[in-house]
Amino acid sequence: MAASGGSSVESDRGQTFPELLACSSVIVEGTLKDVRPAGEGHVQVTMSVDRWLKPRNGVVTVTFDLADPAVSDPVEAYREGDHVLMLVPSNRDHLATTFPFQGQEIPATRDRVIRTLPGVANAECPDGFR
Repeated sequence: MAASGGSSVESDRGQTFPELLACSSVIVEGTLKDVRPAGEGHVQVTMSVDRWLKPRNGVVTVTFDLADPAVSDPVEAYREGDHVLMLVPSNRDHLATTFPFQGQEIPATRDRVIRTLPGVANAECPDGFR
């Protein structure tokens, strides 16, 4: 996830996994049910949620307004029917991080999120990623 706007030491070096979690407002696992354009560079994604990780619980179906990854790479476009673990950034102009799209398996990543979240529950997101 690159920061929009000015450069900083944090954004130049990338995020650590705990920082990625701290900078995510929502972390959910589920199936993408609908993907629609939502204005310039954004898509509206409706997901049937199997698991809420951050916060710990929520609705069964949720809709997010997200930066569209297809703008920079059509291969990364969200597709209806995909089962993903999604880390939704606090900044709506940053791309959501989805697994398994980045070569990660959902169960292993979910376990890592669950183990790491308690240590970052009150951590601040570094300036370069807000």
